[in-house]
Amino acid sequence: MKIIFLDVDGVLNSQNYFITRYHELGRPVRGKEEIDKMAVKYLKNIVDKTDAKIVLTSSWKIIKRQVQDLEDVLKEYNLNIMDITSNYADKRGKEIREWLNNNKGVENFVILDDDFFKDYNGLENNLVQTSFKTGLTKENVKSAINILNRAK
Repeated sequence: MKIIFLDVDGVLNSQNYFITRYHELGRPVRGKEEIDKMAVKYLKNIVDKTDAKIVLTSSWKIIKRQVQDLEDVLKEYNLNIMDITSNYADKRGKEIREWLNNNKGVENFVILDDDFFKDYNGLENNLVQTSFKTGLTKENVKSAINILNRAK
């Protein structure tokens, strides 16, 4: 089994996306509008080329409405969230390690996140760090596919 540990802000949306949508709508985005469908298409490309499952690590997991909005948008692309990590504020590495320890059979994994958490030590080779300015890019997609498909 291959796993994508998914952050949302800075991955499935970006500063550029928010600015563009604000100019189009004349107001800030809300709810499902906060998710950039082009970024979701990029995520789908990763899943399609690796058969990976999605585990949500984002702080979005704390608010039910945000999780539901994300699930609704992902469903439009035949994607779903397989699981959600525990929540340890600013300890994303701990969340990921705990999930991996509790779920055997993980062949490979990638972390898609715009932040670098101090407790990632040892997980850096599996991190594809995006930028909040741009979100998930084609280059990030290639890197994620390479990580997920590399031999252990």
